[in-house]
Amino acid sequence: MKYFTVMKNGLVLFLCLLLSFSCGGKVTTRNDQPQYKFTINGVVVKDLNSGKDIAYFAILRDGNPFDGAVVKAGSDTLVNQGNGNYYLEGFPLFSFGQNVSINVSSADDDFTLSTTVLMPGSFQITDINHTTVTSAQANDVVISFSLSENASGYFKSIVRPDGTNGYTALIPAIEFRKTPIDRVAFGEVPDFITGTYQITLVSYRASFVYYPDMEFYLPAGLPANNVSGANGTIGAGVVAPSVTLQAE
Repeated sequence: MKYFTVMKNGLVLFLCLLLSFSCGGKVTTRNDQPQYKFTINGVVVKDLNSGKDIAYFAILRDGNPFDGAVVKAGSDTLVNQGNGNYYLEGFPLFSFGQNVSINVSSADDDFTLSTTVLMPGSFQITDINHTTVTSAQANDVVISFSLSENASGYFKSIVRPDGTNGYTALIPAIEFRKTPIDRVAFGEVPDFITGTYQITLVSYRASFVYYPDMEFYLPAGLPANNVSGANGTIGAGVVAPSVTLQAE
């Protein structure tokens, strides 16, 4: 009988461990909520060309546009425009040199991303050595510009008369203050495209990404994948007032 009593007690102990709720033990539940992978690309901008401050974020969850997030830049909540796009514009939203807090959250997914990005300082194009250019001068156009405090880097974008990308590139450190326009902006030799060109310079901090109604083009080689806790890229930038150049 002692053998069967020990065996019975062992069985009861086993059942108590297996069904702890019936023996006064702690109930442990497994979290069956799926773990999603988020991709967040966004930028906060002071566009001196349009006179607007802009915040724009595009959010994917497992590669699909996600509309269930709350996105804040500073104290402002971006408008959910659908298809994973969140947007806000106004003036002023940000200050030059401001550390802008970024918060992206989804309560249903128990997901929160918080970071900050520093807005660069104001700057402008101070001179262009040819405001009117001919084919013979196309190799010699140089843009002079002031520096933007706290900027990580700069890029230039030259938009052709038909609105296409003439030439867009990062500006290397040796060209800070003075940077040339590549000859290819005006068309491949021997073709020379006449008309009015728009020249835009942008300073950025951390990185820069597309935003709606942007009137210039982004270069290759901008920093990417700088978001901790998700995929994607977040940056800040200042768009200097554009100047025009006439090719004839």
